[in-house]
Amino acid sequence: MLLKRFWRSTAGNFSMMMVVGLPAILGAAGLAIDVANLLTARTNLQNALDSAVLAASRLMDGSQSRKEAFDGFFAANIYGRNGLESAEAELSVEEGVNSIKTSATAYADVKLHFAFLFGKSARVTAEASAYESTANLEVALVLDNTGSMGETNMKALREAATDLIEALEDQREDEKKAKSERKIRAALVPFVTAVNIKTAGEDYMSWIDTRTNLSEDDLGLNGRNFESDKENGKRVGHWLLFNKLKAINPDVEWKGCVEARLARFNADGTPKLGDTPNLDDTPPNPSKPETLFVPYFAPDEPGDARAAINSSNGLNNTYLDDVVPPGTNTDAGRQKSILKYSTKGIANIIDETAPLTSGPNYACATPIAPLTEDLKALKAEIAKMVYWFGSGTNVSEGLAWGLRVLSPGKPYTQGDPFDAKETTKVVVVFTDGENNVFGAANASINKSDYGSYNFLDTGRMGTTNRNTALDNVNKLTLGACTALRNKDVRIFTVVLGADSRKNRDLYSACATSTADYYPTKNPEQLKAAFKQISYSISQLSVTN
Repeated sequence: MLLKRFWRSTAGNFSMMMVVGLPAILGAAGLAIDVANLLTARTNLQNALDSAVLAASRLMDGSQSRKEAFDGFFAANIYGRNGLESAEAELSVEEGVNSIKTSATAYADVKLHFAFLFGKSARVTAEASAYESTANLEVALVLDNTGSMGETNMKALREAATDLIEALEDQREDEKKAKSERKIRAALVPFVTAVNIKTAGEDYMSWIDTRTNLSEDDLGLNGRNFESDKENGKRVGHWLLFNKLKAINPDVEWKGCVEARLARFNADGTPKLGDTPNLDDTPPNPSKPETLFVPYFAPDEPGDARAAINSSNGLNNTYLDDVVPPGTNTDAGRQKSILKYSTKGIANIIDETAPLTSGPNYACATPIAPLTEDLKALKAEIAKMVYWFGSGTNVSEGLAWGLRVLSPGKPYTQGDPFDAKETTKVVVVFTDGENNVFGAANASINKSDYGSYNFLDTGRMGTTNRNTALDNVNKLTLGACTALRNKDVRIFTVVLGADSRKNRDLYSACATSTADYYPTKNPEQLKAAFKQISYSISQLSVTN
């Protein structure tokens, strides 16, 4: 009986379990402490090494001072770091023609508390490298100024772009202190569907097609939206229309936007890419009109003059009362008529104030600011950017002009040669949406607002079908990216609130690497993306 009670008794079970389990509990606790200490020690070692590598990466330093700087910074940053014993680091240097790469490895012992299984200490390792370039830097900011931006996003874009330029200013100040001759220049290319090239101080008049009359069989793009002049039977050029319009409104003049040059298409209607006039940097030559840019002239659309609207379905730019030849009774005929552009006293509503404009300069943004070392002046141009309703979004046209501002040849000539080993070229392209053909979807004519590729129904996009046209604009955008990359231009792409599957495929393929594609969801992320890009293109960077 007593023996049975002994075997059935549970008294003291907890004590027995504790005796058996206590070593495991203590072991787990000790292991957790050791793991935490190792992680902390690894972080401290990495931070000390990063600082030392950056200190040793000043290109102007000699090898001896570089080694002294590395050793000094490492020792100073490792001092007092509890848990790191016998810390040591090794530095290696690779010097190129226009660059230097410093690499380092650090080791340290960390005392362990759970030593009876793992030994009294463990060794942690850290690696870091830094790269510094002396190459000249040219940066083109190609920025979406379309109406979908609104003021909130536009303000964030201005701030983000300004932050990036200020980072370049800081870099340039460091260069001056080091007595470096490195040049840092940047340019601004605002775009909607077209780009404004009327830049102060530039010879832009030699870039555009200012012919007033053209023969009917002229293969160029100038004046194709209008009827022939009854007096001479010739096609009317856009420059003549601006001159005629002054009879109605003497304040009207060409603002500076241009149509895209002629695009070429394959037999299946897809864009022919490569060195094509609409995407390349062929210099404009007055003796070869096909190389010139046609000055923007948005036709007055049929109907009485009224303030502009922003309709996806209707005609948006009816700024003159209709004056037409007898017998003209179609919308197409009323739009083609040139009589109204020189009829004094007719009603006209021409307003070029953003965001909603009307007139021949419809939705024409602020001008390009070409490459300059005057980064303060460039910030002033960024501050002028506003959003513009109408005509849609055409990123390919912005990128084509990004190429042209980096090019050494006309129209802009500030850029170094693309193959110059002493120069690094960068494009940062931003958009807040997909490429878009906008306006007049349900109208009897045009089928879009006027833009750099004219109206949709002119076939300038290789088709008159809206969806196919959008596919072609995306192909042109990728073609423009390819043209830049083929000239060793590094491309960063940033989208805001538009990380759709189509955009993700397009802009991750456009960027030099997928890591250079930045999808953002809000203004804060947009500014953070530009900040990260500024680090990537600045002179000195560290990796570990």
